[in-house]
Amino acid sequence: MKKVLMGTTAIGAVALMAGPAAAQDGKISLGVGGYYENFFTFVEQDFDGPGDNDYNQFNVRQEGEIHFKGETTLDNGLTVGFQAQLEAVTQGDQIDETYLYFEGSWGRLVMGSENSAPYLMQYTAPSAGLGLNSPNIAPFNDISDAGTSTLLNQVSDANKITYFTPRFAGFQLGASYTPNIDATGGDRQSSDLNTDEDPGDYNNFFGAGANFVESFNGVDVAIAGGLEYGMEEEDALVGNPETDDFLAFSGGVNVGFAGFTVGGSVLHSNGGLDDDGDVLVWDVGATYGQGPWEVGVTYLNGETETVGGDDQLHRVEIGGNYRLSPGVKVIGALQYTDEEDESANRDEDAWGVIIGTRLDF
Repeated sequence: MKKVLMGTTAIGAVALMAGPAAAQDGKISLGVGGYYENFFTFVEQDFDGPGDNDYNQFNVRQEGEIHFKGETTLDNGLTVGFQAQLEAVTQGDQIDETYLYFEGSWGRLVMGSENSAPYLMQYTAPSAGLGLNSPNIAPFNDISDAGTSTLLNQVSDANKITYFTPRFAGFQLGASYTPNIDATGGDRQSSDLNTDEDPGDYNNFFGAGANFVESFNGVDVAIAGGLEYGMEEEDALVGNPETDDFLAFSGGVNVGFAGFTVGGSVLHSNGGLDDDGDVLVWDVGATYGQGPWEVGVTYLNGETETVGGDDQLHRVEIGGNYRLSPGVKVIGALQYTDEEDESANRDEDAWGVIIGTRLDF
């Protein structure tokens, strides 16, 4: 599959990294990879409604991870590997994802704190700039509960078991089981994190994903779909919104041809609530690139039902990037957002200029 399509999904991005290290004697030697981003932003935000606050227009933002990884292949052909991701910039979870995997002709089994199969297998709208669909750096101050991503990420990096089938005739399937959603980072081993019958909480999350990746006479096609289901433990306490089993669906498509990539994605979720909780997010985009440079435009729309009305988000980006080397990319983007918080009777118009550099190593 072409790199332009692989780069639009998390599992594709992982596949493009330098491989882990393996010692000749069968022992595992750790290698180092990861990325680092640093951006200068100018943002003008206009708030209207209660709780307004002014923000400094200028800022320097950074984000990155250092990945420690290694693997070895046994005499029977089974590959065993490990990865731990250290936040390069201090976060609530200083160690982000840590997992073990087994891989062979039968597929790939992953165990530990890693994203779910439908999250990793999804394709979203292409972007040549910072990106709008759950970007690493968000330049605006969101004021509502409107959805901002089409990725199924309710279980995030909670400990789970995931299996991916081998790819056959362009198709691949994946499934994940997450016993309980625990806090991000920290001690994921404590029995306190796996308590049951908590009001308004969920456990036993099941996720399933599928995608199809193939080329037809110079046209590259990638299609993905997924679902996520979690069981309600106990009804929420009196005075809180009434909860229900969590259910969400997602889908996405990318098509690449003659330097162009066009596509989009959609997510619909009940928000884990019995009423007034539905979330609908969709995005579309197109990019064009030749050689080291790429330009594009992307649009994202998010809507969430609340008791006070529907919170809404409209966001657009015009962006471009220039690759100075395989590991150095200069990125620029102009973004605009229009957001409404119906329950608080306030709205926001904002635009921003983002210029920076991404390093991959």
